[in-house]
Amino acid sequence: MTTSTQRHTPRADCIADAAGGITFDVVGADAPQAVLVLKRRGGKAPADELRLPLTPSGDGVSRAVLPSTVELAEGRWDAYTDGGVAVEPGIRDLRAIVDQSPGTGTGRINVRVPYPTADGRLAVRCWVRAPHAEAGAIGLVPEQGAMSVEGLLYGTELGEGAVAEARLRSGDRVHEVPVTGEGRVFGFTLPYAPIADTPPGKEQLWELWLRPAKDAAGIRISRILDDVWDKKGIFVYPKQTAAGYRAAPCYTGDNDLCVRLTAVG
Repeated sequence: MTTSTQRHTPRADCIADAAGGITFDVVGADAPQAVLVLKRRGGKAPADELRLPLTPSGDGVSRAVLPSTVELAEGRWDAYTDGGVAVEPGIRDLRAIVDQSPGTGTGRINVRVPYPTADGRLAVRCWVRAPHAEAGAIGLVPEQGAMSVEGLLYGTELGEGAVAEARLRSGDRVHEVPVTGEGRVFGFTLPYAPIADTPPGKEQLWELWLRPAKDAAGIRISRILDDVWDKKGIFVYPKQTAAGYRAAPCYTGDNDLCVRLTAVG
């Protein structure tokens, strides 16, 4: 725990709990009636700012609590003092959210992960999904030129006509494959060849969605039930190369599952 009373730049140690609550212990913001301000990046509505009272807890530390019951919209929330000074990240205790397993009756997934931004500030990544398709094991099937996905549904179950969809980002193309599984458990295999007519020298990103029944709306397949706020550069999968293309599963900076295709000559 950071306890120096000489800090001029506020710093916060954080403890996250599995229900979505976060405790902030802040040094350098011990003025009377001080507050910790969370602002949703890019947001302009009143609901995009949350003010949490800071209560002195000794040794120059003040505590603010974000209860799991307080609503936060999905996005990235930056932490500031009441004077608009950005808060630095201190120790982040994320043990309670390393491997979350919400109950079978959970219909709404609410995940909050405090993290350090690239420029050294404290922020909270928040996901709110209802229903939700959580990606699990991602496999490679070289003999078929394909990838396989296993996962778990929250807030819905598989029905008749369930399919997985690869949707071309910034385009209107969709490719469907059948889904196997039962109840909340799903799986599918996606061959790359049907989506691989990429223009020479170009890269395409195909987003992966699940439609749990024939007439159901699509659910974005993501992996958010852990403490990794940005899987893009951490969960890296081998590329498969075939005639004219190179393909690999990948995650976006928002932890949504995709396929990246690159044309090769």
